[in-house]
Amino acid sequence: MLMAYVDESLRRRPGDDSVYAMAAVVIDSVDQDDIRVALESLRVGKSPRLHWRDEPVKRQFAIAQRLTEMPIHGIVTIYIHDRAVRTERARRRCLERLLGEVSLAGCSEVVIEARSAEQDHLDRGLLTGMRRARTLPHDLVVRWQPSVSEPLLWAADAVVGATTWWLDDRTGCYEMLAPKTRLVCVG
Repeated sequence: MLMAYVDESLRRRPGDDSVYAMAAVVIDSVDQDDIRVALESLRVGKSPRLHWRDEPVKRQFAIAQRLTEMPIHGIVTIYIHDRAVRTERARRRCLERLLGEVSLAGCSEVVIEARSAEQDHLDRGLLTGMRRARTLPHDLVVRWQPSVSEPLLWAADAVVGATTWWLDDRTGCYEMLAPKTRLVCVG
């Protein structure tokens, strides 16, 4: 059974368009426990989780290298927009496309990094609308979970972080992950 773990990244670039991106890391359920252990081993000190933007560049390269050795693949949706576009609109565009992509990839369950209750409610509204429009199967299980309690979300965070940094000309980590990652530009 294939599962997808989803995280997002927002990059506001002064004097340029902003970038909203969401990554799904697709994992076979039989590999989940081994991948969790490998990701847990990458934590340093008392940090409760890996978080791409908090890691020094050297550690980012080490994390990206470890991800290349894991049985995962990524799907990243990217929405480049001007400042007039609200963040939630950009998120909806990325999430709608990403849910469709993971469904087409054969995933039966999706875990999205939880935000606030109000923000997660907005995501659920999108999900309901997609199901009513029959653009998403009713049997695709989607749930929200905090990243501190699910290490597999850390892999999605690293993939989306490396991708948005690649768009800002910090290319090294993304180039390592590119063979395992498919980019989808949204509108």
